[in-house]
This record gives sequence, structure tokens and C-alpha cells, in this order.
Amino acid sequence: MKDYFEQLLKKSNIKLDNSKVEILLKYLRLLTEKNKVMNLTAIRDEKEILEKHFIDSLLLSELFLHTDKKIIDIGTGAGFPGLVLAVAFPEKDFLLVDSVRKKISFIDEAAENLGLTNVKTSYERAEDLVTKSRSSFDLGLCRGVANLRIILEYMIPLLKVNGRFLPQKLNENELSESENALKTLNSKILKIHKFRLPESNDERIIIEIQKLKEISSRYPRKTGIPAKKPL
Repeated sequence: MKDYFEQLLKKSNIKLDNSKVEILLKYLRLLTEKNKVMNLTAIRDEKEILEKHFIDSLLLSELFLHTDKKIIDIGTGAGFPGLVLAVAFPEKDFLLVDSVRKKISFIDEAAENLGLTNVKTSYERAEDLVTKSRSSFDLGLCRGVANLRIILEYMIPLLKVNGRFLPQKLNENELSESENALKTLNSKILKIHKFRLPESNDERIIIEIQKLKEISSRYPRKTGIPAKKPL
């Protein structure tokens, strides 16, 4: 499996030293074992997990800046992309958030097993997390999860001014309907990055969004409202 993973990394132009590769392979083993008794990922094949979860997460690497010290991943699930990137960037601090407590328990267990000291977790909802962590993070991550204009309302308040949000999407369909949300939340799209997974050739899109200035304390609105009445 190591040879296959290294081939994927090479094809994707992702550089990882051997020790980090070994840690990620250990994470793969922990994930596949736990996935037998708990639904962490619908993908069961290890090679497919390496490409569609691990490489997919690592595609974000080239967009990281040295100034990105505090990073939050909302809706992290089994740790994608946050836990994978925490292995790749041990000098950065990650907060991995998911409302499903069993998934957070798995991440806590995995982080301890992998010896990661740069990972903290939370099962608080994003709208509750904002009350104590508003404007705290340099970088926000979110893979798939919710419609862009909904997740923007939860993520942007958590970012520092000039902080960036890098949501990963399968396509650009949600961009046009997110214009009002971006304007309301004092944010703008800097660039749309497109990638291809090395084996399946599936397209991946990362939208680079910047918070331009502070926003009204009324955002995010109370639980459930952003989904019912998106900006």
C-alpha cells in the first residue's frame, strides 16, 4: 500500500517525507478497522480511500501560506481534510469540528495513536462555536458538507480579517447563487483552483475566499435559519 500511496503523491506533485507517509498509512489502518463497526466513510477500498480522501485532502497543501497558523475544519467527518493536513503540517494548529460525537471520538483516538499534538476537536455546532471563537482563525476548511452560501455564514465569522476560506467542491454550480452571501459577509472570491485526482481523473475544485473586514455580530443567525433562509 505504501508504494501505491507514494505513486499517487508523485502523480499529484505532493511532497511528503517518509515519516509523514508512515503516519498517514497508520491512520488508514485505524480508519479501515474502525469503519468495520462504525460508518466513517462509504468508501471501503483502501486504494480508493488513499486517492479520494487522502490525496483529495492534500491537494489543499499548495494553497497553504506560512501565515496560516490557526486552522478550522468544519464538518470534518472522519478527519478529512483536517487530520490528514495536521500530519502534513505539524507546525500548524488545527481545530476539527463535527456535530457527530462518535466521529469526534474516533478523531481523538486517532490523533492520540498517531502522536499528533497539533489537533483539537469540538462537536459544538458552528453557530455555537462562534460565541467564543469569533475572528480567531487564519484559515477555514470544509469539504462538501453544505451549500456554499450556507457554510459561508458559519465559517466567515470564525475567520480573522484577511483570513481565507478554502471550501472544496465537485463543481462551480453554487458560485452564482452565493454572490449575496459573499457581499453580506464582507468577503470575496480570490481564485478558483481546479485539480484532477491522479487515478480516477475526477475533477476537484477549491474556491479561495478572503474575509475583507469584520461583519455584523448578527451572523451567523440562530440554528436552522441559514439553511431555511440562505443569504
